[in-house]
Amino acid sequence: GNSSPVAAARAPPPGVAAPAMAAALAAEQERQLGISVASQMVINPAIPLLQQMPGLNAVVVQAVQQAIKDIVSPVVERSVTIACITTREMVLKDFTLDPDDAQLRSAANMMVQNLAGSLALVTCREPLRHSMCNQLRASLTKAGAGDAASVEQTAQVVAADNLDLGCSLIEKAATDKALADVDAVMDVALKQRRVPGTPQYEAQVEVQTWLRYLPETLRPRAGTLPPHQKRLYE
Repeated sequence: GNSSPVAAARAPPPGVAAPAMAAALAAEQERQLGISVASQMVINPAIPLLQQMPGLNAVVVQAVQQAIKDIVSPVVERSVTIACITTREMVLKDFTLDPDDAQLRSAANMMVQNLAGSLALVTCREPLRHSMCNQLRASLTKAGAGDAASVEQTAQVVAADNLDLGCSLIEKAATDKALADVDAVMDVALKQRRVPGTPQYEAQVEVQTWLRYLPETLRPRAGTLPPHQKRLYE
């Protein structure tokens, strides 16, 4: 029946949060992102256009905020999805013979943060540069800010000055989401590991079957992962 342990363990993982809660969380993260950009942005006082029209500073800040918001969601979703799946497979393999779920979860948390952050960082840089330049050009042109050459110069300088800030904020967003999401991913995997008939359980049985064919010196020992292997996750 649907209430059997196997059915429950095979069921798709529930959402990390209910839709309303997820939407509220996303809105709050977007608000915090906007605050971080506004408080940490670099606006070079030597830019001629902004010297002539200081009122454009607010336009520049809003353009950079929008550019980061446009990029953050797809980059974070992709990075976190890849990081969570990779982390789940790696830790389940490495901790197959370790009965301590806390050790496994700790390793998963460390790995998923590093992986998601690094993936987001390498993925976002060029798209973010383009997004910033496009947003700045469009916003400054709409505000009637001088000739095309001045607008282009301003867009290029502001984008270059704030690219690292945008990348670090996106990296942090990916790290935070990965840490929140991996708990749910590992919950499902650990439940499956204990229920006969589920893919995780069968994979574990298969591993233990093959281990019998390894020479004694190569055979992993049941119990806690050795310190030198744990260090890979730190």
